[in-house]
Amino acid sequence: MAFEQDFVYWSLVEQLVVDQNYSILAISQDGNEMILQPYRKKQYSIIRLRRADVDWGNTLAVDIEQAGKRFEQLVKNGVRGPITVLNIYFSPLAPVDDYPEVFVKGYSGGRKGNIDITSMMIRNDNLEESMEKIQQAMSIQLDIENILDDKEINSEDIQSIRTKVITHQKEMRDAERKLFQNGKPFFTNVFLALQIVMFLVLELNGGSTNTETLIQYGAKFNPLIYEGEWWRFVSPILLHIGFIHLLMNSFALFYIGPAVERAYGKWKFLFIYLVAGVSGSIVSFAFSPFLSAGASGAIFGCFGALLYLAVYNRKVFFRTMGSNLLIVVGINLALGFVIPNIDNAGHIGGLIGGFLAALIVQLPHQKKVLIRLIGIVGTVVLLFGLFQYGMSQAKEQYPEYIALQGQELIQNEKFEEAYRYLSKSISNDHNSNDVIFLASVAAIQLQKYDEAIDYLQRIISVDDSYHQAHYNLALLYTNQQNIDQAIEEVTKALKYDPDNKKYQALKDELTR
Repeated sequence: MAFEQDFVYWSLVEQLVVDQNYSILAISQDGNEMILQPYRKKQYSIIRLRRADVDWGNTLAVDIEQAGKRFEQLVKNGVRGPITVLNIYFSPLAPVDDYPEVFVKGYSGGRKGNIDITSMMIRNDNLEESMEKIQQAMSIQLDIENILDDKEINSEDIQSIRTKVITHQKEMRDAERKLFQNGKPFFTNVFLALQIVMFLVLELNGGSTNTETLIQYGAKFNPLIYEGEWWRFVSPILLHIGFIHLLMNSFALFYIGPAVERAYGKWKFLFIYLVAGVSGSIVSFAFSPFLSAGASGAIFGCFGALLYLAVYNRKVFFRTMGSNLLIVVGINLALGFVIPNIDNAGHIGGLIGGFLAALIVQLPHQKKVLIRLIGIVGTVVLLFGLFQYGMSQAKEQYPEYIALQGQELIQNEKFEEAYRYLSKSISNDHNSNDVIFLASVAAIQLQKYDEAIDYLQRIISVDDSYHQAHYNLALLYTNQQNIDQAIEEVTKALKYDPDNKKYQALKDELTR
């Protein structure tokens, strides 16, 4: 009888640890009590297995209460609750008296009621039924037939299973330790220091939230990238917009960077970090017209590199950080979609870039040529394709930037500089009606009246409703004493902007 319960106990442990990847958190000296944890989030956060010959119900009540107190102590010591426990007893027979209330109704304890214990018992007379219930409660698939095999059982069979379980657990622990012992944090600290230094530089030269300062020191700014300043794909990695932005990214890098650097080694980490940062900048360039900066893309690339562990070693990934990492990534991406001014394009680009970079460098002692080739091709296709798409988008947006620059020069009375800048842009086909109109204004100030008239006529040939062009033409014709044409143009200006008093005053003067 004892052998049969021992065999069922250790067979279930074997399937949970070896086949279902549960971790052994604790094991008693005699092996008759074991605390297991699933590698992915399940209904029960803890599985407690107890091999004991139960005679009286009170024995169960005392054991459950003691177990509850131990779990409460874990929470007091900093383990995050709530803790939900599936408490399974292995006993040949049921208690002589009744099952205690705490067994039937469950245990609920802790200062906030965050310890919950559900108990079950596997007896010789209900083996198959109990196994079915355990399988259903834990949402897993068990090989029940193997556990309930009618073959003759001896102590060697049980010892063999026990040795297999302990050996497997040791191998898994060794693999986990080895995976994160390939280097010490070096470049993580370098990038932390650099981004803090650059933040101070920004603050001392106009402020980290000042647009002109950010552009001057290398923020991602699409028009200047379109003009050829491609180094702006790299420089934003070190810049942050405001103290909170710096603080959040510094904490994220401090938390995630060392794990990546220990897993891959410092030089591979450097490659992953830079490729991810550049990927984030290029994707942002392609899909976001706004100025941006920050290490977020590179940090998401670290997430991507750790996700590669899920491809390489799924068991170790989920046993160490998998579920928590996926939750952190999901929360950050979700926040990016609901909070204004967060560059989610850069986040997604960094995540993908970091994953592809991990495919290229791979983990230490790993040399899979096909995976590396996939990483290289994927990175080149992604970045080149998005760069080309970003350039086409920037080309459409570029005239708006030209107009803003030209307007600023005119407002500062730099008419010669404005004229040269705007004329060059028009000749390079970077123009819009606004750009051409500003070029005409600069030409008027420089007394290049014929060129100004040509510019204004060019505008209204495309868009007759551009009333400012009609008005300026009226002024120019008036200056040439061509009153009839002046009246015609100011009349058209009033047609499209009838409430404009300036237009009406000129018409009144011309028709007086």
